[in-house]
Amino acid sequence: MNKQNEASLLERLADTFETKLRESERSIGTDIPGPYREGQIDAFGWAATYCRLLAERE
Repeated sequence: MNKQNEASLLERLADTFETKLRESERSIGTDIPGPYREGQIDAFGWAATYCRLLAERE
């Protein structure tokens, strides 16, 4: 896989993680326990940031 394709894939992954992050944030207050939801939100946020940073390096 060439560098441009890698960067493009990482950008798409970051977009996906950010979408999941927004969905998780909107569902706060549902029947899922708070600590689990907060951990999920943190994980999606970190994953999106990590992918963006890797894409910038490419």
